[in-house]
Amino acid sequence: MTARKEAIARKLNRVGVLMSHLKRDNESLRAQKSLLEQKLAEKSAQVEALTDENNRVKLAKTLVSTPGDKADMKFRVNELVREIDKCIALLNR
Repeated sequence: MTARKEAIARKLNRVGVLMSHLKRDNESLRAQKSLLEQKLAEKSAQVEALTDENNRVKLAKTLVSTPGDKADMKFRVNELVREIDKCIALLNR
């Protein structure tokens, strides 16, 4: 029975070592996940900023464009007015 107890002790020791490795790996993966989530948030903010800038450039081009583009200019101005109205509504909450 002593040999059996020793075998069980070795297996338990091996399981303990494997468990500690898995815990370390888990902590590392959690840290990596957190870093990736932070990078994703930064990239999303950059995309949003670039989209806003692109819309401003389009509006500026529309305002400077030829008189034949009045319909597009009116559309963009109306779009901006709606966006401003949404912001005001959010502020009034």
